[in-house]
Amino acid sequence: MVYTQSQIKFIQNKRPDLRFQRIPTLDDLIVDFLKKFDVIVKPINEIEKNFYKVNQKDFNKFLLDEDLYYERIETKDREINDWKEWSRWALDHSDFEKYRISKIKENQLFNKKILEKLNSDEVKDEFKKILKNNNNFQLNKVHIFLLILFVFIFSIKFISLIFSEKNIKFIKNDNQFKKSYIQK
Repeated sequence: MVYTQSQIKFIQNKRPDLRFQRIPTLDDLIVDFLKKFDVIVKPINEIEKNFYKVNQKDFNKFLLDEDLYYERIETKDREINDWKEWSRWALDHSDFEKYRISKIKENQLFNKKILEKLNSDEVKDEFKKILKNNNNFQLNKVHIFLLILFVFIFSIKFISLIFSEKNIKFIKNDNQFKKSYIQK
């Protein structure tokens, strides 16, 4: 049985043990690799990099102490430099490439096992009835939406027909053109 994305999300909400692992980013791999060497650093994203580098006047609206402003900038710069230094060290380390490949393979194997469990007869039987009811409900939503759309379009057509008939009667009425100020 092939599942749609919404069905997989539904199953994973009911059974958290069937959730896929997120594919690790390079920053995740670097942090995990450095933990092996008892180095604890936190990756810095672009928002954090630039947060304290705003105009000092704008920052003083939030913090009254100018020394605190410069202290925070210094701390953030130190964290950024630490991250750059340690990430460069990790990327240049001879074992990092093997570590990266093994972690990615572990992740792929885990996700493959989850996929096999999702396709197992046990899980199929468990969720077959629930998914059928869920799909019927979605189908009913579509029918309701189409009905509302049809009624809306029909009502617009009906209203336009009424106004067009009034316009035709208005035009056919000769009294409006026989007024004396128009004939001059």
